[in-house]
Amino acid sequence: MKKWQKSFLGLLCLVYIFVLSMTIWPKFVTTTNDFFAKITGNNPINQHDLLNVSQLGLLILTVLILFIILFIPVQKKGILLEKHKEGVLSLSNEGIISFVNTRLSGYGLSNIRVNFKNTKHVNHFDITADSLYQKHVIGQLPQIKQILTSEIQELLSGIDEKKLKLNIKVDQKSTSSSHKKRATRVV
Repeated sequence: MKKWQKSFLGLLCLVYIFVLSMTIWPKFVTTTNDFFAKITGNNPINQHDLLNVSQLGLLILTVLILFIILFIPVQKKGILLEKHKEGVLSLSNEGIISFVNTRLSGYGLSNIRVNFKNTKHVNHFDITADSLYQKHVIGQLPQIKQILTSEIQELLSGIDEKKLKLNIKVDQKSTSSSHKKRATRVV
């Protein structure tokens, strides 16, 4: 689970605890409200309105989260090849990433990074690589993309007939010596 998801769920749990405690122990809300009334001199909060608004807000937030959970596509861990009584044979996402890395290594690309999202309807590839000869590789990019698309479709033919999205980004590889370690010279 990602860090922002944990913090969001933690905050949501705290809000739920607060609203449930107001619902279960209304006397606590009354004493807190009376305390604030003594400090400020007037009654700042209507207890029933606060309780109704907070419960309505939590209801709307819960329905919104339910819709988000239902409609966000789930990533699969692999592509199912065969399923029998004895077990399941599948091609893992790491295997597909390795296949793409192997195919792209012959085009003068280095430091190839592949991000693969395998969902119910789409296989999405985001590929980033470095090249010493960026202009030459960018000229070949449509051809590389077409060849890679056909090879991936050939790999998954008859097994996985999903839509295929492929994005390739080529960066200029740094050739400066400032990033290299310098050895001291002993005379």
